[in-house]
Amino acid sequence: MKKERFLEKLNNGAISGAYLIHGDEDFFKEAAIRTAQELIPEDLRAFNLTVLYEPDVAKLSEICETMPLFMEKTLVIARELAKSTDAGKLMEYIDRMSPSTVLLICLKDKLDANSALLKRFAKVDRDVLFTKVEPGDAMKWCMATAVSNGVSLSAGVARTFVGVVGSDMSNVSNELQKLIDRVGPGGTITAELVSSSVIGNVESKVFSMLDCFTAGKVKDGMRSLRALLNEDRDAPRKVVGFLESRLKLMLQGKKLMQTGMSPKQAAQKMEGNSYANEMACKAALKYSYESLRSLLADISLIVYNNITGAGGGISTELEAVMIAFDWERKH
Repeated sequence: MKKERFLEKLNNGAISGAYLIHGDEDFFKEAAIRTAQELIPEDLRAFNLTVLYEPDVAKLSEICETMPLFMEKTLVIARELAKSTDAGKLMEYIDRMSPSTVLLICLKDKLDANSALLKRFAKVDRDVLFTKVEPGDAMKWCMATAVSNGVSLSAGVARTFVGVVGSDMSNVSNELQKLIDRVGPGGTITAELVSSSVIGNVESKVFSMLDCFTAGKVKDGMRSLRALLNEDRDAPRKVVGFLESRLKLMLQGKKLMQTGMSPKQAAQKMEGNSYANEMACKAALKYSYESLRSLLADISLIVYNNITGAGGGISTELEAVMIAFDWERKH
């Protein structure tokens, strides 16, 4: 079932039976679960709403057979399932489940296409997949949300905003709400406000870090780099991988600009997000083609060492490369 159809049924209070909700886009998935909960009046939730964590089939069936009180339906939300859950037995129960029960099985990740559970729910069109939101859809959501809060947000500024924040909808929502609160009803969110107020994603942080090195502020650059590397356990792998992909974009943009193109023209010739491409092209203006190629080769070696288990660790190797690079001769 398309998530749009599920959300339409949900908003109309027309859901019934059991649904399998999965995928790696948590923001809208959690919003859907909250909407489902709100179908039960607050004063009746204690009797007609149950949230289970990793239940097995026996526990699930026990709760789902509880009759609603003062309502026609009861809602059961299963967050994950017990690892021992047999898809066949679960579906056997769901086939004879009380019609007065609505069951939402909510899984954090996207199920593999070969999953027996997914196949059984898909067969009856009861699987709902929430995938990562595309930048264009994130832009539309931002503009609609701004309007609903009485705030103006143009398509161009929305594009800039999503380019800086990324399209992780939890971050998008948090950062947009800050801007909405700042300008207030009747206000306008501008590109200047976005650039000065929004906490950027890894992309803008990496470029800011590179700007420090480019300007000869190696100490500031190292501080920014170490802050990035220490953000979380997976940060070193994310940073070096992202840095490699950005340097490849910068190298591609540099080659195009050497033919006389502007950063915007070069970005339009490149595949992928146009904002990210233009950002990479503008950053590439500060470097020679050879210096970018040399730096990319060093970063790619770190990525290779991480895959093969060679080297002395991502953070140590990355810091060594950034310190050793001749930033003053970048052009």
